[in-house]
Amino acid sequence: MSEPTPPTSDPSLVPREFSGTKLIIGLFVFATAMSSGLWIFWYLHARPFQPLQLAIHQAFPKSYPQVQGGQRKMHKNTPRILRITLKVPFDPQPRDADEQVAAMVERLEELARQHIDFDSYELLEIHLVQRRPEHDSQTRTVTREIGHHP
Repeated sequence: MSEPTPPTSDPSLVPREFSGTKLIIGLFVFATAMSSGLWIFWYLHARPFQPLQLAIHQAFPKSYPQVQGGQRKMHKNTPRILRITLKVPFDPQPRDADEQVAAMVERLEELARQHIDFDSYELLEIHLVQRRPEHDSQTRTVTREIGHHP
């Protein structure tokens, strides 16, 4: 029969104990730090577009606009895109919605020119989305080249 090993006096060989309370507190601290970091990153990322986003919300109530801009970091020498996504109360896909879509796109471009450095972008990409409960969303994307004014 084997005999139990005698306790050692070397502290590096003693197994460490980690209480459940310390683990839970550590997880909460980690989760709070990660959530805060994500919130700060997103706030700083979206801050330049806040005036435009608020103007769109005032012009189109309940549209829940999202505005993003920039260039894809992985692909150098790609165009700088200003991307606007908003919810619309109508189906934007059929041909009979062309007039309404064109009017919205014109208004969105006008708001963008007023509220951000519009000419620093090369493309304007607008996504109009109608969300219908228990059905697929209807989406229409309009992309325009931005003509730079002297």
